[in-house]
Amino acid sequence: MPYAIRNMLARAAVAALCLAGAFGAVHAANPMLGEVEIQAASRTEKDAGVWVDGQYMGHVKQLRGKSRLYLIPGEHELLFRLVGYQDLRTNIVVEPGGSSRFRLTMQQKSELNFPTEAQTAKLILAVEPEEAAVFVNDQYAGHVERFAGSKGMRLREGTYSIRITLPGYKPFKTDITLQANQSYRIETDLAQGSIADQDDNLIVGRSD
Repeated sequence: MPYAIRNMLARAAVAALCLAGAFGAVHAANPMLGEVEIQAASRTEKDAGVWVDGQYMGHVKQLRGKSRLYLIPGEHELLFRLVGYQDLRTNIVVEPGGSSRFRLTMQQKSELNFPTEAQTAKLILAVEPEEAAVFVNDQYAGHVERFAGSKGMRLREGTYSIRITLPGYKPFKTDITLQANQSYRIETDLAQGSIADQDDNLIVGRSD
């Protein structure tokens, strides 16, 4: 793994604690940590992916309750991504033992051209963990649960690179060629791994 990526991972690991049900216990043990609550302006924003200081942390709907964000004091960069919407970056300042709220409102891309259902194929995901991030041609599409069951993901016919990944697991990667008016299914369980195994899509550069 290149040094720059390892260095970024190290900074992200120190700067943020992610995706665990032990958040409450950690916070109780270290009152210096500050809580960050992300408030979605609508149901749409709940599916947005969240990056903290360049490291993927999960999606908005997931980062609440026992799995809410607790960060070390100081300034942190938040990045939100959702297919069909403009990326949103913002900086927040976390106070020791404090609680801050950020209301998330995302703007839809104006140049979108949605295909008709007859022009698309349905891709259904049956993948564990359902919290895993889904990338289509290296673009964040959402999390697995969003495309599970009968909902699926609608894509124009063509060939796509699909990557399903989550910190702590080895990424799943496949290329698939879709035909219009057909349904496809990807079924797999992500293998346990370490932070060093995570996909490069889970790491982004900061704006500063």
